[in-house]
Amino acid sequence: MKVAWKEQRLSVIAEKAPLSDILYQISCQTRIEIHGSERLQEPVSICFSGLTLHESLKKLLAHVNYAIFMKAASHGEILPRLLIIGRRPVSSLESVVFQEDEKTEGEFFYNNLQGLDLNMRLVKIQELLEINHPYIEDILYSATRDSDPLIREIAYKQLHERGYRSVAGLLLNDSRSTNTDIRKTAISLLGELFGSGELFGSDAMEILKDATEDDNTDIRHMAFSQLSHLSAQDGLPILRARLTHPDPEIRIMAIEAMTSKGEEFALEAARVVLHDSDELVRSKAEGLMYELEARKEVREE
Repeated sequence: MKVAWKEQRLSVIAEKAPLSDILYQISCQTRIEIHGSERLQEPVSICFSGLTLHESLKKLLAHVNYAIFMKAASHGEILPRLLIIGRRPVSSLESVVFQEDEKTEGEFFYNNLQGLDLNMRLVKIQELLEINHPYIEDILYSATRDSDPLIREIAYKQLHERGYRSVAGLLLNDSRSTNTDIRKTAISLLGELFGSGELFGSDAMEILKDATEDDNTDIRHMAFSQLSHLSAQDGLPILRARLTHPDPEIRIMAIEAMTSKGEEFALEAARVVLHDSDELVRSKAEGLMYELEARKEVREE
C-alpha cells in the first residue's frame, strides 16, 4: 500500500489492503479527521493518481454512506471532517454539511438511521455504544427524540449511566414537552433515574403534580406511580391534595398511590374519601377499609 499527498492531490496504490488502513494514512497526510473508519476492514485493491481529496474519497467510499463537515479552524483554514455512517449495497450516499448548518455531527448521524426499522436502529445504537463512537453523546441526545419509546428510554438511560450531567435538565424539559410520546417517556423515568438524587427538587415535584392532571390517562398513571414509589414522605402532599380533586378518576388514582406507600397511608386515604359523592370512589374506600380491618384482625389473632 502506498498513499501520497502532494500539491493538494492524492495518489493511492493498494493491493488487498484494509480500507481502514488506507483512510488512516490519508488522515495522517491530509490532516482530515476521519471518524468511524475502524469498521471498514474489508480488503481493497485500487490505484489512482493526482486526484483531489474529494474525488479520492468518492472512489474509495463507493459503497459507504458518509458525511463531510466543513468547519473553519481558529486561524481561518477550512479543515474538513469525515464521518462514516454505514455501508450501502449499491452506490454511496455523500452529504456535505457546511459550517452554517445548525445540526451537530451526532444529530446528522442519527438522522441517517431513521430510515431503518426498530430492530436495526437498536442494533446500530448498540454497535455505536460498544465502540464508544466519538459523537455518541450527540447521537444519544438525538435518540431521545426517536419515534419509538424503547429507543428513547435506552437513550436517556445511557446518557445517565455515562454521567452526562445535562441529561437531568433534558429529562425535566422533556417532561413538559408538547409531544405526548416524549413527555410520557420522560415522566416514566424521572423517579427511576433521579428519585434519590438532587434532581428531585421542587421542579420535578411540580412536573409530577401537573402530570397527575394530564390529558393523557397513561401519563396520569405514570405520575401517580412515580409519587407512590418516592421514599418516605416525598410526594405525599400532592397525593393528599388529589384525594379531593374534582375528577373522581384522579381521586381513585390518588387512593391507589397512597395504598402503595403502606397501610398507614392507605387508611388515611380511605378515611378522607369514605363519604365521597362518587359511588365508585366510596366503594373503593369501603373495600380498602374492609381489607385493612381484616389484616388487623389476622395480626391480632
